[in-house]
Amino acid sequence: MKVVKGIAIVIIALASIAAVVLIAINMKMLHSESGTMNAFIDRQDDRYAESQKKETEFIEDGAVIGDTYTIKSTKAISDAYVNGQDPSGLSEEDKKTYDLAVKTLDEATKGKNTLYEKELGVFEWLAKNVSHDADQSTRAVLVDEVLPQDTPYGVLTTKTAVCVGYATTFRLLMNMLGAEVHIPHNDSHSWDLVKLDDNEWYLTDIYSAASSGNGNIDYQYFNNNEITGSDRFDLSMMSNLPRANGKKYLYQVQTAQDVKDFYELPKYLKKAIKKKQNVLSLRFGTKPTEEEILMGTSVVESAQSRITENNTDLTSAYFTGVWCRDENDNFIFTIYIVNNADSSGRVDPNSPEAKKMRDALDKAFGTTSGYDPLATEDNTPKTETETYTYSSNEAA
Repeated sequence: MKVVKGIAIVIIALASIAAVVLIAINMKMLHSESGTMNAFIDRQDDRYAESQKKETEFIEDGAVIGDTYTIKSTKAISDAYVNGQDPSGLSEEDKKTYDLAVKTLDEATKGKNTLYEKELGVFEWLAKNVSHDADQSTRAVLVDEVLPQDTPYGVLTTKTAVCVGYATTFRLLMNMLGAEVHIPHNDSHSWDLVKLDDNEWYLTDIYSAASSGNGNIDYQYFNNNEITGSDRFDLSMMSNLPRANGKKYLYQVQTAQDVKDFYELPKYLKKAIKKKQNVLSLRFGTKPTEEEILMGTSVVESAQSRITENNTDLTSAYFTGVWCRDENDNFIFTIYIVNNADSSGRVDPNSPEAKKMRDALDKAFGTTSGYDPLATEDNTPKTETETYTYSSNEAA
């Protein structure tokens, strides 16, 4: 009987040991499986985070705008210029672009000293000399087969551009001047974000600034920050780019005149119109009241009505106003004056050339009482102006 009990005790002990061993093995397997599973989950999390990063990171070079135009790198060209390297090592097209860009910089920045002055020179040169007139759309398609209008080479050769062409050419020229530039963009448009020597960033859109097509420049698209440019730039597409918070080199600040009284504005506006200024920017010595600040838009609209009714020379002009503050927190009110009077013919009808051609046409075909873009007055009955709006999937 004792022997049987002893055997039973041994069996129970062995079973207990086996159970402990099995539990230990199971625990080890579970721990191993858990570790494997955790590692797998970690890898999946890393992959998801990376995919999210790729979805939200800003893509500049290689981005396609309007399913047609591609933002291409020009770093090799600007690096060669900045570093004083022999451009002979560049590709054939890049060498040609290099020469064109150097010539353009010489013209655009002649007599300019500061980086801001040079930037303004580049902006004005491109806005005045590079066109995207609606009546050149056919030519643009034909030219694009040989010289794309989305590259600095094509832009500086043909003097025509789409938005990508303006943006990449501005970036190249400013990079050659030592400035950092990004090209923000959405599905249908691109513009520039430039860093100046105050270490702040500014928004510039030369395509829109040159849109009048008559040599006039719309300066409301030059050097904005997120506040002054909120109505003109798609800030939603710039979340992964530096913030445009500059104040010192806002065009409004750089061109501001100091005045004491907000109610002097009409007098200054009249002077600006007589001098054919594009911009009137006034800095006030005392802080305007809340009512005066709110009055800004109304002042512009009220002036527009009076000028349109009483000044036939400016019936095709339009005005926009915007408030901003400079780096010293002074209030500045700016009125942009854009005159489209000559946009239809893009020729000054008062010029000797226009008069000479009118005389030649009259001699050959007789006079006309209809529309004549070379005439000083248009006797044609007024018709509705044809307008064109870019669709959301069209590259501007």
